Amino acid sequence: RSAMAIQPTTLFLLAHILLAASMSTSAPPKTEEDGGWDISYDLFLTEPEICDIRRVSTDGLTVDAFRKLTSEPIIVEGTRNHICKHATSRSMLLKLYGDNNITMSSANTYSHETRSTTLSDYISSFMKSQQLDAPANETWYFFGDNNRSGWKAIFDTYSRPLYYTEHEQLMGSESTLSFGIGASGSGVPFHLHGPGFSEVLWGRKRWFLVPVGLTPRFEPDETTLTWLRTSYESFRRIPGARECVIKPGEALFFPTNWYHATLNVGESVFMSTFV
Repeated sequence: RSAMAIQPTTLFLLAHILLAASMSTSAPPKTEEDGGWDISYDLFLTEPEICDIRRVSTDGLTVDAFRKLTSEPIIVEGTRNHICKHATSRSMLLKLYGDNNITMSSANTYSHETRSTTLSDYISSFMKSQQLDAPANETWYFFGDNNRSGWKAIFDTYSRPLYYTEHEQLMGSESTLSFGIGASGSGVPFHLHGPGFSEVLWGRKRWFLVPVGLTPRFEPDETTLTWLRTSYESFRRIPGARECVIKPGEALFFPTNWYHATLNVGESVFMSTFV
């Protein structure tokens, strides 16, 4: 959808954003630049700072030009989802959704296990920096399993460019939006599925991708952080392997059946579109 249909819930959310901004009389604990999220991180999470994924600007990116690039991962720069970004600041989410129940998924390859808690409890109790000795199937992460009606106002503020919806039509299936928040060092181990886009709203996210037909060395119940320490070098030896850290205002497109893993660099808030 290239133009947003503003719903009453969205207008309510926007009104709260503007009201909060006008009534702020004291300095926030975090800067506006980080949205109240802790975006600090251990340098190990980004080393050796390789980015071998092609970057393109959203300015002037036509549907035809985008279609020609989709055989490999690409990073689209300049997404400009400013309204959604403000709506997902820490203070705004806690004010409007803090008491809402959320479903956390285990942060392993298959993500079969789930747990419920409130958003405020997740942020205060579960969003701790990932520990190396924590198995992925016992690490809880808020991503993917969103209550569509409960988060509708957030989804309504998210604008997808024309090439998103054109790719949806090309694939012949309706896309699904997924909203997530992760602690620094958290992420999902290697897995694969259909194509999609993932945009960072706050923080940063490191991606590791492997071409169709090739399988990286990984353990399904091992966290991405542990994998980074134990198996990263083997990943770099895979022909065509790609990686990069994306930041706010950037969206990564991942093609069908490319194995991929993610690692949050600092606290990260993101929106994914699965086609």
